[in-house]
Amino acid sequence: MSALERIASSVPTKTLTEALATPTDVGALAQLLSRSEVVGSAVTDLDPLAPSLARNVEHRQTLLVSAGGAVSAEAAGQVLGITRQAVDKRRRAGTVLAVREGSDWRYPACQFDNGEVLAGIADVVRGFGSAGPWVALDFLLASDTALAGRTPLEALRAGDRDAVLRLVRGAQGDGFA
Repeated sequence: MSALERIASSVPTKTLTEALATPTDVGALAQLLSRSEVVGSAVTDLDPLAPSLARNVEHRQTLLVSAGGAVSAEAAGQVLGITRQAVDKRRRAGTVLAVREGSDWRYPACQFDNGEVLAGIADVVRGFGSAGPWVALDFLLASDTALAGRTPLEALRAGDRDAVLRLVRGAQGDGFA
């Protein structure tokens, strides 16, 4: 708490206002800690990765907001009409996207469509299996010129699964489709 008090007392009001405008408390904290001029050289000298870690947390929060939030396994089960255990089984099988938040698995809301997992999500999850679910979510939400500026999620919703799968395969290779 004393570190937060020191930061709050030494940061310009504009910087604090920008940080507090983020949708979550975690996002506000991450935004402040991601700026080396805010945390100061004493902190970055002790832990040079602190600003990078904070930017990672901030980016994950931004992804979850862009995904329409994330739900628990129980809530995902309600959406899909299955049990929490069945949702966990699907997660382990790579047929539904789940990201870790602390010790819990959370299911990005954007993947659900009319009580089902959007067609093509399993292909994306499996395609980015070695990179991890946060990379898969980032991929789904990032616009791409190969999709005429749409995100892979938008392309899947429009039924353009083959174009998305080409991008997934390109990302598995050298990164160029």
